[in-house]
Amino acid sequence: MKKPLLFVSVFILLSCGGKDGPEVQNEFSRQAFLTAYAEQFLIPDFANAATKVSALNLEIGLQSNAENLDMAKSLWQEAYMAYLKVSLFNFGPAAEEVLTKSLVEEVATFPINTAAINVKLDSGDFGFTDFKRDTRGFLALEYLLYNEEVQSNSNWLAYIKEASSDVAQRISNVSESWGSFQSDFVSNDGTAAGSSTSVMYNEFLKSFEGLKNFKLGLPLGLRPGQMQALPMNVEAPFSKQNLLFLNQHFQTLKAFWTGPSGRGFKDYLMTVEGGPALVNSTELQLEEVEVAFGNVSESDFETGVLDGNEDLINLHTELQKLTRFFKSEMSSLLGIAITFSSGDGD
Repeated sequence: MKKPLLFVSVFILLSCGGKDGPEVQNEFSRQAFLTAYAEQFLIPDFANAATKVSALNLEIGLQSNAENLDMAKSLWQEAYMAYLKVSLFNFGPAAEEVLTKSLVEEVATFPINTAAINVKLDSGDFGFTDFKRDTRGFLALEYLLYNEEVQSNSNWLAYIKEASSDVAQRISNVSESWGSFQSDFVSNDGTAAGSSTSVMYNEFLKSFEGLKNFKLGLPLGLRPGQMQALPMNVEAPFSKQNLLFLNQHFQTLKAFWTGPSGRGFKDYLMTVEGGPALVNSTELQLEEVEVAFGNVSESDFETGVLDGNEDLINLHTELQKLTRFFKSEMSSLLGIAITFSSGDGD
């Protein structure tokens, strides 16, 4: 009787072993992993973004008219580039809360609604607590800084100062909140839905989908059901810095995947069965995306040449090839569920 019981016990133990997550080949501390992301990415990068946007807000606050906006334009670009480095961290202090959407929706919605902005300008009623998120944020500031026609409106100065202050306050609030949120972030070190690793990974995927589908796919007319290209739906139609911002977004995603030395998602993958092969495949495809970026110029985003543009379509294709590595295969190997619907069909 003892042998059958022993066999059943061993069978139960073996059966249960596969339900605890991916098969780990080497020990990996998720608390150290989360600590590294917090200390080397989240906290310093949010602090830098807050500093940059504060400098922009100070400069705009000193403006008395629409003359000599060169410094404001330069600081706007620096601030937006700094923000793009944290644009994927829409959780914790940057998450949606009651009537406030996530930070990316509140400060980086595009394309902006120029008609609605003009209505607000004419009325002089331009509060920033409404649901018209396409009338505020960094890209509304771009319109106000780079469109000379709108600068003739008598309410332009008041609007741009309020818009700048709103962005600065939102980013500053998130940056300051990370000091107290860090301990909760690090201690929530599981992989189930709602854990810090899961939330961070899912926001990374959302940001990647946003880059591929909305900063490229939609303007190019490549989204499901689209009948034509939408050149004015590019990220930065007024400053004409689309390639700069697109590449910064991609580099941010790449750096996030690589992570802090020895503690990133890439290192995490190296500890699970099948992970080293996935890392190799991902790195090869990242190189292909870099090559595709090298073939694109800012002129490719111009209204007259964007539709059917081979260089931009190729870049979109190479980004699309990354999807299986970042999304389905990485999720499967790490045992982290995808908790949002991208509508991407992959």
